[in-house]
Amino acid sequence: MTVPGVHASGTSADRPAGALAEEPTKAAARPTPSRWWVEVALVAATLSVAIVARRPGYLFSHAFWLDEGWVADSVRAPLHQLRLLTSSTPIGWTLLLRLVPDLGPPERLRVLPLLFGGLSAVAAYLLGRRLGRGAAVAAGLGAALAPIALRNHSLKQYSADAFVTLLLLWLTTRVEARWTRGRLAALCLVCVPALLVSHVTLFVSAAVLSALAARSLVERRWERLAWLAGLGAAVAAVATAVYLTFAAAGDNDAMRRWWASWMVPVGDGLGPAVAVVAARFADVLGRVGFGPWPLAAAAVTAGLVFLWRSRLPATAVAVCLLAVELVLAGATRRYPFLNDRTSLFFTSLLTVCGALGVFAVVRWSARRLVTVPLGVVAAVTAGALLVPAAYAQAMRPMPASTIRQQVAYVLEHRRPGDVIVVGPAASYAFGYYWPERPTFVPATVRTAVRFEVHYPGRDDLVVVHQRRRPELIHRALREAAARSRSGRVWLMLAESGDGDPTWRQASRRVGRIARRHPGLVLIDGGGTSPSSASRIR
Repeated sequence: MTVPGVHASGTSADRPAGALAEEPTKAAARPTPSRWWVEVALVAATLSVAIVARRPGYLFSHAFWLDEGWVADSVRAPLHQLRLLTSSTPIGWTLLLRLVPDLGPPERLRVLPLLFGGLSAVAAYLLGRRLGRGAAVAAGLGAALAPIALRNHSLKQYSADAFVTLLLLWLTTRVEARWTRGRLAALCLVCVPALLVSHVTLFVSAAVLSALAARSLVERRWERLAWLAGLGAAVAAVATAVYLTFAAAGDNDAMRRWWASWMVPVGDGLGPAVAVVAARFADVLGRVGFGPWPLAAAAVTAGLVFLWRSRLPATAVAVCLLAVELVLAGATRRYPFLNDRTSLFFTSLLTVCGALGVFAVVRWSARRLVTVPLGVVAAVTAGALLVPAAYAQAMRPMPASTIRQQVAYVLEHRRPGDVIVVGPAASYAFGYYWPERPTFVPATVRTAVRFEVHYPGRDDLVVVHQRRRPELIHRALREAAARSRSGRVWLMLAESGDGDPTWRQASRRVGRIARRHPGLVLIDGGGTSPSSASRIR
């Protein structure tokens, strides 16, 4: 007599029936060996790729340029001035900079964007893990090698934007995979600290919560919808408070003028506005890393379909809602539309979606022998497109800056009685690199940066803050020559922002240009005394 389960268990028919019945039960109850070390190894490998791709050696040796200078200045200011110095930078990012240990080169502060760049790859891995280990590796590598992220790794919050976006989407997949109030609360609670380090949290949180609400509405899950409405309103209230308290001051006229060309021109009519939106999306897709925009669009679409078919429709919809939000924000002139820096989080997300799409094609093709070549071609083509694009963007140099080298040169070669004149664009990085701690005061000129660098009581340091006033440039150099007891004036200028030819003209009127260093000019007045220097005027 054959006992049920004998063939399944592989036991012989001459054993007692009781033993045969118990054997499958014991085998089923036997725990699966833990493979946690595999996950740790894959996460570590993904993190390593992300760190190495961002060239830490270069990051810790290239001097801070203009935008980075005013961010770096915040670590030299007292805590009560942080709101003044944050400008367009989230205050949480400014606070995190102060936690960087005082070890290594002055550019050690870039460890923060480097860290967030690595964490973005980890968050992408966790996002993909909901779809399987292979999908996790694909998503993690997509974030690690996202070309736009490798191009913009300066001392700004853009890497934090990408991390927050991928983190919130991963938390959304957790809510979709198994609904609990605790998981929803965790998603909403993470939005609070995220708002302090990334302004785009407002866009991403609205997208994911709206997508979850839409799914609950379609499925008639009224209790879930009520929880989403309540917690979503709380997140919106906190976001409003954070904006009004810390970020609203950075939304000034100068900032709006700077980003005006990146807004959607709705005032020009519907046709031109649609054309700009289409052109910008095509440009963004072309920078995703999967070739020309039609190929990249196909990869991203495949990734979204993969998410949808994997029972994560809200996550897929959230990506689409995020695109809609960016269009609306650009049309209402509230946020630059698809600028490569400010929209880095969205472009990086598209790269992750494209990587998931490529993996979905490979997995589908592996089901049948006849379609395996298609999967191989898809994987090889994706790698051949993404890796060179990532390498090309990673090797792009940051904006030129020699302020650190200028400061070192002046400290080594200056003489007693020399006077140093610092240009407006150079003043921010100078405030960080110069040994003496500066004083920070509210800006006296109309600029997107809300503070200025001053050295009160120092006759040998003249910081110029006006950029487009030739008469003030001439006056500053004349006054510097009058103060100089040695007859020498050092002029420090930034490569970007201090290119006004008036500086050269004013220098020649003050004295002879005795020496040039990149960005640095030594003006020798011939050892004039203050009284004779005044006659040069």
